[in-house]
Amino acid sequence: MHRPLSPPPGAGDDRLSSIVLAQRLSANQILREYRVLAKVGSTNTYLLEEAMEADEGLVVLAEYQTEGRGRLGRTWVAPPRSAIHCSILLRPRLPISDRFLLTAACALAVRSALAPLVTAYVRIKWPNDVLLGGRKVCGILAETAHSPQGAVFVLGFGVNVHAAPDPAAAPNATCIAHHTSLPTTRTDVVVPILITLDALLVELYTGGSERVWREWRDGLDTIGREVEVDGPTGKLRGRAVDVGRDGGLVIELPEGRRHTVYAGDAIEPS
Repeated sequence: MHRPLSPPPGAGDDRLSSIVLAQRLSANQILREYRVLAKVGSTNTYLLEEAMEADEGLVVLAEYQTEGRGRLGRTWVAPPRSAIHCSILLRPRLPISDRFLLTAACALAVRSALAPLVTAYVRIKWPNDVLLGGRKVCGILAETAHSPQGAVFVLGFGVNVHAAPDPAAAPNATCIAHHTSLPTTRTDVVVPILITLDALLVELYTGGSERVWREWRDGLDTIGREVEVDGPTGKLRGRAVDVGRDGGLVIELPEGRRHTVYAGDAIEPS
């Protein structure tokens, strides 16, 4: 948990505006509607509740999120106006087997947006964490639901901009402010993320799944590293050698056998 829960330095006047976002993102083809909420439990939960009525491409951001959550049941709380809390409503025109590429595309978009803003190396850790200087700066959580119009996919992501989590709760986390000398607002960060993500979604919807998968695969810093994965079936330790076309991480175990995992955290053994 972040402490204290008040705006940190740099965040006091850093307010998001749906009008500004709509103006700066007017060329987007899929992500076309923007809402900024002062306070919400979770942007993902908000969109899941709106899914029956809302159109694809609705983007919701919050100045403050009180019940943020991440993968594997983790919680995430940030001081007001210190982070990007963003969720996107999609009705993906993709085979179920390719829907993992929506989170992959989000990770690619975050990496692309952060790279010119910071001095540290930005990399993607399987499956979809974005690391800055080796520490986590962005997490992505996708959730699905059903509506009369078909399947709903809520793609949520959070980026620490002005403040990093309390080291006691998240010792391997960081924020953009720790890796830049430039004055950076949350709008400066989220606009290029949404521009790039929109372009990748268009590509996915028009037959470009293979290219997006290859870009994600080539960008994974996990490949080639010794990892330990604590997944649903227990712990595995070995060398990450590849990812499959289905998104699974291929691990070569010490005895030479290969095993593919589809969920869990791939951490480097200490």
